[in-house]
Order: sequence, then structure tokens, then C-alpha cells
Amino acid sequence: MATTGMEPLPAAEQVLLRDVWVVAAPHQSPRRRDVLLDGARIRDWSAPGGLVVGDATPVVAAADLWLGPCLVDPYSHLEEAHGLVDDLPRLAASALGGGYGAVALSPQARPWRDQPQELITGTHQGLELLSWGSFSAGGAGQDFSNHGALLAAGAVGLAEESCHGHPQLLFRGLQWQADAHRRGEGSPLAIAPRDPHLQAGGMAREGADALRLGLPTDPVASELLPLQQLLQAADLVEGATGLRLLNVSTAAAVACLQRHPHPMAAAVHWWHLVEDTSGLSGLSDSWRVQPSLGSRRDRQALLAAVQQGLITCITVNHRAIDHHQQLWPVEERPAGLAGYAHVLPLLWRELVDGQSLPVERLWWLLCWGARQFLGQPPDTLTPGSSRWLLFSPNDPWIMPCHGSERGGGNRPWPGRAVQGRVVASGLASGRWLAKPR
Repeated sequence: MATTGMEPLPAAEQVLLRDVWVVAAPHQSPRRRDVLLDGARIRDWSAPGGLVVGDATPVVAAADLWLGPCLVDPYSHLEEAHGLVDDLPRLAASALGGGYGAVALSPQARPWRDQPQELITGTHQGLELLSWGSFSAGGAGQDFSNHGALLAAGAVGLAEESCHGHPQLLFRGLQWQADAHRRGEGSPLAIAPRDPHLQAGGMAREGADALRLGLPTDPVASELLPLQQLLQAADLVEGATGLRLLNVSTAAAVACLQRHPHPMAAAVHWWHLVEDTSGLSGLSDSWRVQPSLGSRRDRQALLAAVQQGLITCITVNHRAIDHHQQLWPVEERPAGLAGYAHVLPLLWRELVDGQSLPVERLWWLLCWGARQFLGQPPDTLTPGSSRWLLFSPNDPWIMPCHGSERGGGNRPWPGRAVQGRVVASGLASGRWLAKPR
């Protein structure tokens, strides 16, 4: 029994995807396959035409669809597990709906995740939850947190969202981390090259666009100087291989990484690959992010860094606020964007369609490289796996407008059309999320 994308999705437990593109593992080119889904699991696959099913098994013509491992978000925010604005069920529903199977949570929370009992780990509604432990006590940059206790309790690594603390603390932290790696106990240390004192409340990267928008400017030095300090410290500490650069955002930072003699694991905030200050008006809600949104030159440099392999992975940096907070004065509004459903479609448009980036390279940035950033082995697709997503690049939908619901006040592009969406996932309840077109 054959179906097309315009007919209702099959409700049967077994469904055959005919001629679907499969992205299965790192360093493998995509291949067309017939894939038999049995409930949430991949039961079998073969070359096109190689699987024979009975008349009762629905067949989906899937030549325009892509099957790959669920995506991994190496850094996002959930301030409270049972908060009023965002909580675990809303986070899990949003991430799974966007094709994500794992999310690593920032230590920035209430209370701060600098104590073992504050970590959030395990699985919620099928979503794998990881937690970064705080590198410093309270994120203040003055004293170490209890690194050993945090890692023993399951922290995926240690993280710090700025470089505002004492430089000696960073140097000692790199030494401690290098010693742990030599003992075979190493874990990632993710540091954001951002100096909030130099940023001084700036909200858009300095340049003509920020002046046009009338926004407080964030100087390039607020990222470049701490980045240079991080790279110099890593060079001085033998074996400091676990350092991760969190959310680089400027052309100057890219140039610095290009000149550095050793490759460094670096992440970029997804929105910095999609938007820049040249495309936004002063009334737009979508430039209030951390790190500050850069110019067109910054975004072009980041896109080039993706092509060159300087960028290890892409973070979502999900941080939900409600529609009331979105109405606050801009200087009081929390920085960040919410949601996951738009991440893969907009990056596909920008990188695959716009930059001719190979699809397997996009999966590296959103899945396998993210696992590497977290110090974990990559996810792969094999028969028996349930950690898969099915993506339709040509499926149009409308980004929801800001409503009265909690946690959705800062989704980007409200009311605008988006092309491409995740239509099914082995981790999502009911498997099918939308009808592919």
C-alpha cells in the first residue's frame, strides 16, 4: 500500500520509507535506502528496492526526506526544572519536536549549578539531559567550585559563561584539567571568551549597524582579548586538550583561531549563522542574544569558519522568556532566543542551500561534533536504533506568533514562513510530528 506526502500519515506500527536519504555516521556520505520502521525503531534497511513488505504495510515515498541521528545541543539554559516560564516538560517537548535527542544544560540557573545536587541528568520524555557543572563557585570567577564532586555526580564537564574572574583561576583550572586528562579522568572545560566588564552593557556588536539601530554597542575587544588570553593559557599548559571555546561570534575571533598553530574545539551560537545586525530593524526582537549579534562581516566570517572546519559544533542556547518579559525595556529583557523547531530548517536554508555545505557536514555540526565537544562518542544509525529523526527540507510552516503561553515570548521570526521541518522522530511520542509534503 503506497502513500504520498499529501495523504494522511500511516498509523500502522510498521512503515516503509522508500528511497529515503540516510545520514548514518561520521565520515560517511549520505546514501539512499529503503528503511523499515517498526514502532519507534529502525527494524531493517537496504538499498532501494531491496525490502519486500506485505500489503498491509504502508509505504511512504520518501525521496525528498532525510533520515539521520537525533541532534545534540551542547549548551542551553533551563534556569529552573519546575519554573513558571520554562520547565522540563516544555523543554523536552520543544527539543524533541525540533529533532534533538540530547541537551546539555548551562550551569547558569537558580540556584547556580555549582553543587552536585543541582545537576539535572537522566532522561525526560525520551530526551537525554546532561548538565555542565560550574567552573567557579556561583559563576563569580573568584573561587573554584567543587570540581571533583560535580564530575563524580555526573556533570558532563565544567563551564563558565564569561572570563571576568581572576586570570590565575583559569590557569590553575587548565592545569587541573590537564592533570586529570593524563590520569585518564579528563572532561571538557567550556569557557566563553566574553568579558562583561568590557562589554559594559553593550547589546549589539560595535559598527555602523549598531549606531543605526541606536543600540548600546559591544566592542570586539570584549571577545577578542579574553579569547587571546584563553589561547595563551592553553599553550602554556601542557596537555590542556579539553578546553572548549564557547560561542565565538566575531570576525576577529575567527581570524585569531585561523592564526593559532593548534586546532581548538569551538562552538558557535546558531543564530549568529542565520542573522546579523544588517538585516534587523530597531523594533526587531531577534537581536537580543548572548553573545551580542554581530555585523554582516562577522556572520560571513563565521560561515567561512564553518566551511573551513574551524567550528566544531553549533549550540542552540535556548533560553525561554514569556510574552510579558518580552515587553520589558530592552536593557532589562533577558538575552536569548527560545525553541528548537526552527533551528535545523533555518540552518539547512543558510548552510546547505545557501553555502552548499554537504549534509553530512551539517550533521557533524549539529550531532557528531556536538558529542565531541561534550567529550562523548558519536551517535550512529543502525538497525535497532530509535534515536533517529526524519527531516523534510521542503515542508513549509508558519512560526507561531507570541501568544499568552509561557516560555514562548522570544521565539524568533514570529508569524514568518519557514521552509523545512522535522516530521518524525523515534524519540517523540507517537513518532510522527507532522505530515511531510
